[in-house]
Amino acid sequence: MASLRDPMLFEMAWVADPPLLVNPDLGVAKLTSGNPAKSLRSDVTLLDSTDHRLLRSGVVLAHRVVDSLGEWYMDAPGWGPWLPQDCSVTLDGAGELPLDFRCLIKPFLRGAPLSPSAALRCDRREMSLVGPGGAALAEIRDDRITVTRSGVTVSRAREITLTPTADMSPRLRDWVASRVIALGGTQVTVLPSTLERLGPRIGALPDFPRAVPPNVAGTLEGFVINRFAHCLRAVIEADLTARSTGMGLHSGTAAHLIAHSREPGVLPDRPVPDELLDLGADPVTVTTMGIHDDRHGRIDSLLEALGALGTVIDGLSELLEPRWVQEATLLLDKVRELDTDRITVHRMPESYYSLLTMMVVAVRAPKLTCDGTTPARPVLTAMVRRGVSQVVRLCDRLEADSDHGWARARRCTDVTTALASTLKESKRAAKVAHRLGRLHRVLAGTGSVNEGPTPEEVALLTPGQAFEEGRRLERRLVSTARARRQFVIDWPHRRAKLLKAVTP
Repeated sequence: MASLRDPMLFEMAWVADPPLLVNPDLGVAKLTSGNPAKSLRSDVTLLDSTDHRLLRSGVVLAHRVVDSLGEWYMDAPGWGPWLPQDCSVTLDGAGELPLDFRCLIKPFLRGAPLSPSAALRCDRREMSLVGPGGAALAEIRDDRITVTRSGVTVSRAREITLTPTADMSPRLRDWVASRVIALGGTQVTVLPSTLERLGPRIGALPDFPRAVPPNVAGTLEGFVINRFAHCLRAVIEADLTARSTGMGLHSGTAAHLIAHSREPGVLPDRPVPDELLDLGADPVTVTTMGIHDDRHGRIDSLLEALGALGTVIDGLSELLEPRWVQEATLLLDKVRELDTDRITVHRMPESYYSLLTMMVVAVRAPKLTCDGTTPARPVLTAMVRRGVSQVVRLCDRLEADSDHGWARARRCTDVTTALASTLKESKRAAKVAHRLGRLHRVLAGTGSVNEGPTPEEVALLTPGQAFEEGRRLERRLVSTARARRQFVIDWPHRRAKLLKAVTP
């Protein structure tokens, strides 16, 4: 049951007259024009890429002019605490987009140019519903919203919001609703968001979904999408954490917009207060410089998230097109080799943004080599068993005194471990992943006996440096030989445990 103070929301025809809400029998004496200071006219220019990458990600970036005062605006309710909600920043002297805003939108734009995508105009009129004693019963907001794209008006909407300031009886609420409906209005529970007014829902295919629908999750395609989406979301969150740390952006309090819309808002909730000028701060010239320098935004956590993404790609490589896996792995390797002491999140190379774009496309439609509608669990379980069988077969042939087969065994173990790690939802899969993980760590210490500097590198060394490099190589060879001998001794025991874990 609705509360006696819940707002009443209506959609009305653009040319309809305001409702005459006067009924002394119900305690409504008159309808008066509200405080003129609360009425406003705003012009909003939405900024985005041509394919709406910001809007698809749930991020609104706009330039607003409210009662002749300009400001930059960002709202991203789905990306807290990294991105602000209902955040307005006054224009600086140059009128440029604030550095903090430019920084935060980079992983969403991924190199696409920013340009105006739509214009919105809102004409607001405030009214008050007054009782016999002169006390206000409710505040009424009448918004006329016009949306223009490429110079063409694509939609016009009129929205009425009645917000009680005192308890309104059910009888009075029914009477108000009947009066508005008599003028052609429609009572709604949620007003369409401003973004929905742009036409077809741009957010229908988000760039960074959290999961696929339950009816798809059990298929191979749904499983791959879920794994990619989870990893991609972790990468973006790590990126935004590095970018937003230390920023002084504060969220606003647009209760009207946020409470009644699941989408980000863009229209102002209230006029710019005149007190800004009284305080001696000219809102047009307030500085909006960010905190960006070479010391801000370490990428250690970001590289960890990218490493987890690489593990998932390796594990699912048997299901994916080889060319796609090769391209993704190449981009990953370029990014993961970055020097964390020299490169910050503000200096990420183009290969990083190309990788993000590649993964966004893969989350929507992964390049599978098999039927994506096939149930996932039987196929993935069979893949793990085949992988374990191949690991066992390769490890059975290893000899401590021979370099043959060790690199191939390590690679096979890496891929099978990555695949098993994606199936940790079941206890058996988690146990197999645990056994393979331990085997992976042991094999990592059995590197190639051919490791060492190339002749070209040796030619650049001094005699002293060459001697020290030779000693390091000798110690490494001794350590590798010892690790291989120990692995061959322990392998029968590890083999039995691994086969026991994978056997139903």
